[in-house]
Amino acid sequence: MCGRHLGFVLLVLFPGLLHGKNITLFHLKTLHLLNASQDEVQICQAPRLLDGYLVPEQERYYHDTQVSYGCDKGRKPLMDGWWATITCHNGTWSAVPQCIDENACSPLTIPNGKSTVNKNGWYKEEDTTRVTCDKGFEQKNRDATAKCINGKWTSVPVCDNHTCNAPPQISHAVVVNQQYKELFAVDSEVEYQCEDEYTINGADNKKNIYCIAGYWTEGPVCSKWTLC
Repeated sequence: MCGRHLGFVLLVLFPGLLHGKNITLFHLKTLHLLNASQDEVQICQAPRLLDGYLVPEQERYYHDTQVSYGCDKGRKPLMDGWWATITCHNGTWSAVPQCIDENACSPLTIPNGKSTVNKNGWYKEEDTTRVTCDKGFEQKNRDATAKCINGKWTSVPVCDNHTCNAPPQISHAVVVNQQYKELFAVDSEVEYQCEDEYTINGADNKKNIYCIAGYWTEGPVCSKWTLC
């Protein structure tokens, strides 16, 4: 506000400036316009909020102002908790305030993973969401879904990082197309190849193994060729 009226204050205190050079008055007008423009950029208009109230409640908010909001009976903020906060950043709010049914669920936050997104931004009672873990992580106990019951998610999946040690050593075989490492991420795959004059046993001739929940799947067996 001080910057907005700087030009006016200077003219009142120093009326002689009016009889000075035109360049002085030009500078004052320019400074006034620049400061007014800066203030307008930093101001947020009061957000619209149905079924709730803002604290403090006013028409405009300055940059970095934090506002709390609550919801009417039977409703709750979209963000977890019985109240929520938003902040004005250069004319834009950090989030859109929203009140939802108290039996609805907010979007899940999954460390090392993400859940399916509902187009409404929230989930009704009995809705389910599916969790996908980031690369190198997997759902604990193979549980990938959660259900909204009474405003809370039940059986929330956990994304664990069950790494595997180096692949097991197999007689007369080596791992190919893969450099040696002490640890392998979940879902890693390695391929074995038998040495000359040896072949993989079994009708399916499986030669690949996979890291699942911290353990490698069963590896191949290399046997010496035999003449029929």
